[in-house]
Amino acid sequence: MPETTTIKVSIRTRDALRQLADRDGHTLDAQIEKLIRRERRRILGAQLASVAPDAADTAVINASASDVADASG
Repeated sequence: MPETTTIKVSIRTRDALRQLADRDGHTLDAQIEKLIRRERRRILGAQLASVAPDAADTAVINASASDVADASG
C-alpha cells in the first residue's frame, strides 16, 4: 500500500468530496487525484489558449479537423 498522510479539511469540504467520490464510484484518494488532473488540464488549456497559433499549428489543426470529418462521414 502506498504511503498515506492526513489532510485537514472542513466537514463541508469532506462531505462534498465524499458526494463526488460516491457519484463517480471512487475512493476519496482517487477523487482527489481526478480533481488534480482536471485542474492541471484546465491550467494547461488556459496557457495554450493565451498564445495564438502560428501557421504550422494552424496547418496541423486543419489537417486534424479534416481527418475527423473524413472518419465521421
